Amino acid sequence: MRGIPGTRRLHRRTLEALRLGKCNRTMMRWNTPTVRGMLQQVKRLVVIETKEMYQARKERKANHGALRPPLVVNHQPGPAVNSLQ
Repeated sequence: MRGIPGTRRLHRRTLEALRLGKCNRTMMRWNTPTVRGMLQQVKRLVVIETKEMYQARKERKANHGALRPPLVVNHQPGPAVNSLQ
């Protein structure tokens, strides 16, 4: 959810009815005509996704932050190269 200061009172009350009072909150609601109508009113303030989309996004975020195998770097000493000659 985006910030609510400066929004219309109707939109603020709709967000309260959806129990979205603060930014970065997630709520799961049944897909009913009433909820769809409320979301239509505040569609510029919220992100709407299905449960599958939400789970996929959370999985991508977890995989992105997962530990990766360490890099192995070997430095083989070779013949000395003098770039000044």
